[in-house]
Amino acid sequence: MDIFRGANELKHYLNYTWKRHKVLLSNLANADTPNYRRRDLVFKVEEPKVPLKTTTEKHISNFRKFEVKIVEDKSTLVGNDRNNVSIEREMSELVKNRLAYETYLKFATGSLNTLNKVIKGRAE
Repeated sequence: MDIFRGANELKHYLNYTWKRHKVLLSNLANADTPNYRRRDLVFKVEEPKVPLKTTTEKHISNFRKFEVKIVEDKSTLVGNDRNNVSIEREMSELVKNRLAYETYLKFATGSLNTLNKVIKGRAE
């Protein structure tokens, strides 16, 4: 039994939002750079293809594969300088990303606080 399962699951999402924040800031920094193409971070969770049956805890357990990849956005309009970064869009994405990060962080903190209360014997 993994008592840190809740916090460990959220670790991947926290890392994703942190890395995406850096990519979005890079887009803003290059808003006036000619020929710069907007980039974004794609997060993919791959479930195990074949469910494994385990008879003891020492067997290999089913695990998820988390993949993060930077992709260039080729679908948006391009300006005269061949740059497709929209400052308004990047700011909007930054706000959404920050809210997601704070939400994941609150879940992780809550999970660890509950575990801490149990360890100290103050479970409510």
